[in-house]
Amino acid sequence: MPHVQDTTTVLPEAEPAFYRLADVVRITALSRSSIYRRIAAGEFPPQVSLGGRATGWRREALKAWISDPSGFRPLATCEVQRTSSGAHVRHVSLASGQPAAHARTK
Repeated sequence: MPHVQDTTTVLPEAEPAFYRLADVVRITALSRSSIYRRIAAGEFPPQVSLGGRATGWRREALKAWISDPSGFRPLATCEVQRTSSGAHVRHVSLASGQPAAHARTK
């Protein structure tokens, strides 16, 4: 009987780049309303659009909050202004106050 070598490999489980609300509730042990209240107060990372009606939280932002919830500050702030032609322009600045990018939205 020939010797057969086991070639199966176990791959490490990859972490997702974004977490959905149910995952955030499970990870943080906060209720849905507490999460949104803290987002409004600037004490929790805001969700980002994933397309359509889907939103999620960036893994890095959640890790930053988990490592220091009381000292969390958003990495960037976003202010939306309307131009004279009616277009919305987002002014994103880093927490240091320096402009990060300008993005035109619909």
